[in-house]
Amino acid sequence: TDGARVDVEMECDAQRGHGARWLYHWARLFGGTLRRGDEYADLKPVVCIVFLAAKTERFHARYSVREERDGSLLSHVLGIHVIGLPAVERAASEHEPAELTRWARFLRLDAASALDSLATESPIMAEAKHALELLSLEPSAQRIAEMRREAGLLRRLDRAEQRAEGREEGRAEGDAAARRERADALRGSIVRASAVFGLTLDDARRAQLESSDDQQLQTLLDALLATGGWPNDG
Repeated sequence: TDGARVDVEMECDAQRGHGARWLYHWARLFGGTLRRGDEYADLKPVVCIVFLAAKTERFHARYSVREERDGSLLSHVLGIHVIGLPAVERAASEHEPAELTRWARFLRLDAASALDSLATESPIMAEAKHALELLSLEPSAQRIAEMRREAGLLRRLDRAEQRAEGREEGRAEGDAAARRERADALRGSIVRASAVFGLTLDDARRAQLESSDDQQLQTLLDALLATGGWPNDG
Protein backbone atom coordinates (compact mmCIF):
# COMPACT_ATOMS: atom_id res chain seq x y z
CA THR A 1 0.00 0.00 0.00
CA ASP A 2 2.97 2.38 0.52
CA GLY A 3 4.37 1.68 -2.95
CA ALA A 4 7.32 -0.30 -1.61
CA ARG A 5 9.14 -2.66 -3.95
CA VAL A 6 10.04 -6.14 -2.76
CA ASP A 7 12.74 -8.38 -4.24
CA VAL A 8 12.56 -12.03 -3.14
CA GLU A 9 15.46 -14.42 -3.79
CA MET A 10 16.21 -18.04 -2.97
CA GLU A 11 19.86 -19.04 -2.60
CA CYS A 12 21.38 -22.42 -1.87
CA ASP A 13 24.68 -21.28 -0.39
CA ALA A 14 26.28 -18.16 1.04
CA GLN A 15 28.77 -17.09 -1.61
CA ARG A 16 31.66 -14.79 -0.94
CA GLY A 17 30.58 -11.18 -1.43
CA HIS A 18 26.91 -12.05 -1.15
CA GLY A 19 26.26 -8.98 1.01
CA ALA A 20 27.57 -6.65 -1.69
CA ARG A 21 25.48 -8.47 -4.30
CA TRP A 22 22.31 -8.11 -2.24
CA LEU A 23 23.05 -4.38 -1.86
CA TYR A 24 23.59 -4.12 -5.60
CA HIS A 25 20.19 -5.72 -6.32
CA TRP A 26 18.61 -3.36 -3.79
CA ALA A 27 20.32 -0.31 -5.36
CA ARG A 28 19.11 -1.21 -8.85
CA LEU A 29 15.51 -1.42 -7.67
CA PHE A 30 15.81 1.69 -5.53
CA GLY A 31 17.25 3.76 -8.36
CA GLY A 32 14.20 2.99 -10.48
CA THR A 33 11.73 4.44 -7.98
CA LEU A 34 12.58 8.09 -8.69
CA ARG A 35 11.50 9.71 -11.96
CA ARG A 36 12.52 13.05 -13.41
CA GLY A 37 10.84 15.85 -11.53
CA ASP A 38 10.17 13.76 -8.42
CA GLU A 39 11.29 14.87 -4.99
CA TYR A 40 13.60 12.76 -2.86
CA ALA A 41 10.75 12.52 -0.39
CA ASP A 42 8.87 10.59 -3.09
CA LEU A 43 11.38 7.73 -3.00
CA LYS A 44 9.66 4.48 -2.09
CA PRO A 45 11.11 1.84 0.23
CA VAL A 46 12.79 -1.18 -1.34
CA VAL A 47 12.96 -4.42 0.62
CA CYS A 48 15.12 -7.39 -0.38
CA ILE A 49 14.19 -10.75 1.15
CA VAL A 50 16.66 -13.61 0.77
CA PHE A 51 15.71 -17.17 1.71
CA LEU A 52 19.10 -18.78 2.30
CA ALA A 53 19.54 -22.56 2.45
CA ALA A 54 22.80 -22.25 4.37
CA LYS A 55 23.70 -22.14 8.05
CA THR A 56 23.24 -18.75 9.70
CA GLU A 57 23.53 -17.53 13.28
CA ARG A 58 19.97 -16.23 13.26
CA PHE A 59 16.78 -17.38 11.60
CA HIS A 60 15.84 -13.85 10.56
CA ALA A 61 18.60 -11.26 10.13
CA ARG A 62 17.54 -7.67 9.44
CA TYR A 63 19.85 -5.12 7.85
CA SER A 64 19.35 -1.36 7.66
CA VAL A 65 21.45 1.83 7.66
CA ARG A 66 21.97 3.14 11.20
CA GLU A 67 24.27 5.46 13.13
CA GLU A 68 27.09 3.39 14.61
CA ARG A 69 26.93 4.70 18.19
CA ASP A 70 23.31 5.35 19.05
CA GLY A 71 21.70 3.07 16.45
CA SER A 72 19.43 5.78 15.05
CA LEU A 73 17.92 4.89 11.68
CA LEU A 74 19.16 6.99 8.75
CA SER A 75 16.23 6.15 6.49
CA HIS A 76 13.44 3.59 6.31
CA VAL A 77 13.83 3.10 2.54
CA LEU A 78 16.48 0.36 2.85
CA GLY A 79 15.68 -3.06 4.23
CA ILE A 80 17.42 -6.37 3.62
CA HIS A 81 16.10 -9.49 5.34
CA VAL A 82 17.97 -12.81 5.29
CA ILE A 83 15.96 -15.88 6.30
CA GLY A 84 18.19 -18.83 7.22
CA LEU A 85 16.10 -21.90 6.37
CA PRO A 86 18.22 -24.39 8.40
CA ALA A 87 17.65 -22.20 11.48
CA VAL A 88 13.85 -22.27 11.28
CA GLU A 89 13.71 -23.99 14.69
CA ARG A 90 14.94 -20.71 16.22
CA ALA A 91 11.96 -18.77 14.85
CA ALA A 92 9.92 -19.14 18.03
CA SER A 93 12.73 -17.95 20.31
CA GLU A 94 13.26 -14.97 17.99
CA HIS A 95 9.52 -14.21 18.21
CA GLU A 96 9.02 -14.38 14.46
CA PRO A 97 5.46 -14.43 13.06
CA ALA A 98 3.88 -17.77 12.24
CA GLU A 99 3.38 -16.81 8.58
CA LEU A 100 7.12 -16.34 8.01
CA THR A 101 7.91 -19.56 9.85
CA ARG A 102 5.46 -21.51 7.69
CA TRP A 103 6.99 -20.22 4.46
CA ALA A 104 10.46 -21.11 5.72
CA ARG A 105 9.27 -24.64 6.53
CA PHE A 106 7.64 -24.86 3.10
CA LEU A 107 10.81 -23.82 1.29
CA ARG A 108 13.01 -26.11 3.37
CA LEU A 109 10.58 -29.02 2.93
CA ASP A 110 12.33 -31.93 4.60
CA ALA A 111 9.61 -34.48 3.77
CA ALA A 112 6.23 -34.84 2.07
CA SER A 113 4.58 -35.32 5.46
CA ALA A 114 5.80 -31.86 6.47
CA LEU A 115 4.04 -30.41 3.43
CA ASP A 116 0.80 -32.15 4.39
CA SER A 117 1.08 -30.76 7.90
CA LEU A 118 1.64 -27.23 6.62
CA ALA A 119 -1.40 -27.45 4.37
CA THR A 120 -3.61 -28.03 7.41
CA GLU A 121 -2.27 -24.99 9.25
CA SER A 122 -3.19 -22.25 6.80
CA PRO A 123 -5.31 -21.78 3.63
CA ILE A 124 -2.36 -20.04 1.99
CA MET A 125 -0.13 -23.05 2.68
CA ALA A 126 -2.83 -25.33 1.25
CA GLU A 127 -2.80 -23.23 -1.94
CA ALA A 128 0.99 -23.34 -2.06
CA LYS A 129 0.93 -27.14 -1.68
CA HIS A 130 -1.61 -27.40 -4.52
CA ALA A 131 0.50 -25.17 -6.77
CA LEU A 132 3.59 -27.26 -6.03
CA GLU A 133 1.73 -30.45 -6.88
CA LEU A 134 0.54 -29.00 -10.19
CA LEU A 135 4.07 -27.89 -10.98
CA SER A 136 5.42 -31.37 -10.31
CA LEU A 137 3.00 -32.79 -12.90
CA GLU A 138 4.38 -30.56 -15.66
CA PRO A 139 7.21 -32.43 -17.45
CA SER A 140 8.87 -29.28 -18.77
CA ALA A 141 8.83 -27.72 -15.30
CA GLN A 142 10.44 -30.85 -13.88
CA ARG A 143 13.12 -30.73 -16.54
CA ILE A 144 13.81 -27.05 -15.91
CA ALA A 145 14.13 -27.72 -12.19
CA GLU A 146 16.52 -30.57 -12.92
CA MET A 147 18.65 -28.38 -15.16
CA ARG A 148 18.74 -25.70 -12.50
CA ARG A 149 20.03 -28.29 -10.05
CA GLU A 150 22.64 -29.30 -12.62
CA ALA A 151 23.66 -25.67 -13.04
CA GLY A 152 24.01 -25.30 -9.28
CA LEU A 153 26.15 -28.41 -9.10
CA LEU A 154 28.41 -27.12 -11.85
CA ARG A 155 28.83 -23.82 -9.99
CA ARG A 156 29.78 -25.65 -6.80
CA LEU A 157 32.24 -27.82 -8.70
CA ASP A 158 33.72 -24.71 -10.26
CA ARG A 159 34.26 -23.10 -6.85
CA ALA A 160 35.86 -26.30 -5.58
CA GLU A 161 38.22 -26.30 -8.56
CA GLN A 162 39.12 -22.67 -7.90
CA ARG A 163 39.96 -23.44 -4.28
CA ALA A 164 42.09 -26.38 -5.39
CA GLU A 165 43.92 -24.15 -7.86
CA GLY A 166 44.76 -21.78 -5.01
CA ARG A 167 46.32 -24.60 -2.98
CA GLU A 168 48.20 -26.52 -5.63
CA GLU A 169 50.55 -25.59 -8.45
CA GLY A 170 51.84 -27.30 -11.54
CA ARG A 171 48.48 -28.68 -12.64
CA ALA A 172 47.80 -26.40 -15.60
CA GLU A 173 47.24 -29.24 -18.04
CA GLY A 174 44.84 -31.07 -15.73
CA ASP A 175 42.97 -27.85 -14.95
CA ALA A 176 42.57 -27.10 -18.64
CA ALA A 177 41.13 -30.56 -19.23
CA ALA A 178 38.70 -30.11 -16.35
CA ARG A 179 37.53 -26.79 -17.77
CA ARG A 180 36.98 -28.38 -21.17
CA GLU A 181 34.90 -31.14 -19.58
CA ARG A 182 32.88 -28.60 -17.63
CA ALA A 183 32.32 -26.54 -20.80
CA ASP A 184 31.06 -29.64 -22.63
CA ALA A 185 28.65 -30.38 -19.77
CA LEU A 186 27.38 -26.81 -19.84
CA ARG A 187 26.85 -26.95 -23.60
CA GLY A 188 24.75 -30.08 -23.13
CA SER A 189 22.66 -28.36 -20.44
CA ILE A 190 22.13 -25.33 -22.68
CA VAL A 191 21.00 -27.52 -25.59
CA ARG A 192 18.51 -29.35 -23.35
CA ALA A 193 17.23 -26.10 -21.83
CA SER A 194 16.73 -24.63 -25.30
CA ALA A 195 14.66 -27.66 -26.28
CA VAL A 196 12.48 -27.33 -23.17
CA PHE A 197 11.83 -23.65 -23.85
CA GLY A 198 11.19 -24.26 -27.56
CA LEU A 199 14.21 -22.23 -28.69
CA THR A 200 15.90 -22.88 -32.01
CA LEU A 201 19.67 -23.31 -32.02
CA ASP A 202 20.58 -21.63 -35.29
CA ASP A 203 24.09 -21.43 -36.69
CA ALA A 204 24.87 -18.21 -34.82
CA ARG A 205 23.86 -19.68 -31.48
CA ARG A 206 25.75 -22.91 -32.08
CA ALA A 207 28.82 -20.89 -33.02
CA GLN A 208 28.43 -18.94 -29.77
CA LEU A 209 28.29 -22.19 -27.81
CA GLU A 210 31.43 -23.53 -29.46
CA SER A 211 33.43 -20.32 -29.01
CA SER A 212 32.46 -19.65 -25.38
CA ASP A 213 34.55 -20.77 -22.43
CA ASP A 214 33.12 -22.40 -19.32
CA GLN A 215 32.53 -19.12 -17.47
CA GLN A 216 30.69 -17.61 -20.43
CA LEU A 217 28.64 -20.78 -20.83
CA GLN A 218 27.67 -20.73 -17.14
CA THR A 219 26.47 -17.13 -17.49
CA LEU A 220 24.50 -18.07 -20.60
CA LEU A 221 22.86 -21.06 -18.88
CA ASP A 222 21.94 -19.01 -15.80
CA ALA A 223 20.30 -16.35 -17.98
CA LEU A 224 18.48 -18.97 -20.05
CA LEU A 225 17.04 -20.73 -17.01
CA ALA A 226 16.07 -17.45 -15.37
CA THR A 227 14.28 -15.89 -18.36
CA GLY A 228 13.29 -18.78 -20.61
CA GLY A 229 14.84 -16.95 -23.54
CA TRP A 230 18.18 -16.61 -25.27
CA PRO A 231 20.13 -13.63 -23.88
CA ASN A 232 20.29 -10.50 -26.02
CA ASP A 233 17.24 -11.48 -28.06
CA GLY A 234 15.23 -8.41 -28.92
